[in-house]
Amino acid sequence: MRLMIDTNILLDVLTQRNEFYDDSKAVLKKCEDRTVQGFVSASAITDIFYITRKALGSTEETYRVISSILNIVRVLTVTNEDVLNAFQIKAKDFEDCLMATCAKSNKCDGIVTRNKKDFLTFGITLYSPEELLELC
Repeated sequence: MRLMIDTNILLDVLTQRNEFYDDSKAVLKKCEDRTVQGFVSASAITDIFYITRKALGSTEETYRVISSILNIVRVLTVTNEDVLNAFQIKAKDFEDCLMATCAKSNKCDGIVTRNKKDFLTFGITLYSPEELLELC
């Protein structure tokens, strides 16, 4: 199963968000074990870096922890066509729309997210971390 991992799942682990950490970490463990193929969009990496650096207060530590994530998930390119397709939708949350567009163009089977409501109109299968863990 090919799954786009939403930014919030990665940030739960990288910034150790207590209430979400265990399930999000378990999702990444499924990616690490290759039970599922995990992907993140290239456009999300800059957001992840920025937020993680602010949370950790260290650029060096941020590079270290993101490096460990990049050994677990693969980065998908966001193409000009992805941006144009997402832009035509005129979604309230362009970032989520672009992620869904990128996931679909790269033939992902779905997106793992804690915010399923944000992706409902984009025509892609959605899994909460808990749903994915029950499935796999």
